[in-house]
Amino acid sequence: MATVVLLHPFPQDSAFWHEVAEAVRAAGHEVLTPDLPGFGARGVEPGWTMAGEADRLAGQMPAGSAVVGLSMGGYLALALLAAHPDRVGSLVLADTRASGEAPEGMDARRETAEMLRRDGSAAFLDGFVPRALGPDPDPQVVARLRAIAERQPAEAMADATMAIATRSDHTALLPAIGVPTLVVVGEHDAVTPPAVHMEMAAAIPGATLAIIGGAGHMTALEQPGEFADLLLAHIA
Repeated sequence: MATVVLLHPFPQDSAFWHEVAEAVRAAGHEVLTPDLPGFGARGVEPGWTMAGEADRLAGQMPAGSAVVGLSMGGYLALALLAAHPDRVGSLVLADTRASGEAPEGMDARRETAEMLRRDGSAAFLDGFVPRALGPDPDPQVVARLRAIAERQPAEAMADATMAIATRSDHTALLPAIGVPTLVVVGEHDAVTPPAVHMEMAAAIPGATLAIIGGAGHMTALEQPGEFADLLLAHIA
């Protein structure tokens, strides 16, 4: 049995993983679902970085864990693998990318962070939620994604936006990954499209690519049963 570490996306908290975590626990595995700084039960930590959070997380998980990161969680998973490879026994990268932020992306992130601090999150979420899901989302999934996001402080979202913007580029790490790796993407992911994941999977030795039909960027929330089945088969 494995210890499975589920790293949540922006702007969610560990509750994002509820269905997947239940399925993994039912299969007999231990599950850790940490909240990233400012999200869920964790207090706001201005100025946090992916590298710093990876160091903190490494001290709270056993060596050889199965690490699963979706979107922002994927950036953290790669930072963890880069700095603490002994912690990672297998890897799932979902709806994410290995590259760092482009200069124009950095400017857009700064503007978003400033807007969140100035105006709160309501207007931001109006644009974010539809873009994060597939073209014909279940209304219950829409409501749940929005409900989890709305309970996160706008300040936490702003801090996370900058942590994402300042993440390291881990493209060069991909060919050196020596653990079993599954790359997952939604068929209609408009944030990190399937082509990005095809390239990423091709760069990782022996990686498996899975495309979840009908889903957008939040695959584990949109299709939790299929995501859990892929994860369990990967760590079996």
